[in-house]
Amino acid sequence: MGRRNAWQGRGPATEAARGLVDWRARQHLTTVIAHIHPAHRASQSVAAATGLAPTDLCQDGEVRWELSLPG
Repeated sequence: MGRRNAWQGRGPATEAARGLVDWRARQHLTTVIAHIHPAHRASQSVAAATGLAPTDLCQDGEVRWELSLPG
């Protein structure tokens, strides 16, 4: 988890995640959920940039992040 590749920090994961959120909103779905390991900072950054926020829920050592979409 500590290694960076050439694409990290350049935005493609955030762009893809935003596309997923936009697609879900167009499908009239109301929630986006991600489970992210607490040590995986890159995934946390992508989730936060996409509008997701961590919750107090954990599953298999990962924190549940959520975004409520307009219904």
